[in-house]
Amino acid sequence: MKPEQDYKVEEFMNKDIVQVTPDTNVTRCAEVMAAEHVDSVLVTVDKKIAGIVTEKDLARKVVAKSLDAGEITVKDIMTVELVIIEPEKSLYDAMILLNKKKIKHLPVIKDNVVVGIITAMDILRVQPSYMEIMANPTNK
Repeated sequence: MKPEQDYKVEEFMNKDIVQVTPDTNVTRCAEVMAAEHVDSVLVTVDKKIAGIVTEKDLARKVVAKSLDAGEITVKDIMTVELVIIEPEKSLYDAMILLNKKKIKHLPVIKDNVVVGIITAMDILRVQPSYMEIMANPTNK
């Protein structure tokens, strides 16, 4: 077993990226998420990331506002100020970043192209001791 600081994001990231385009309507986006059993989708244009949509976005930006999901597109609700990580970074770095930014999904980018996504749950499956990081919001 490797020392924990040697675990790299690229070893544990999900390479089967669920993607939609900015012009996908929100109903279709939710259908894709349900069919793929994921709680987020990356919004891409020519393999480059434009944003992310999470279940929280659907709940807060569509359902809570009683918007018609069939009438609005992903570009209207996606998060565009993204926090990303490179595949060669450590899982520890990823967990610190997730905790610091209070997010659960990190797109993995190499040479401006999406190569995967890693979540807090992915990391905790490998390194349960990092639960302490999630529980302590003062980590930097």
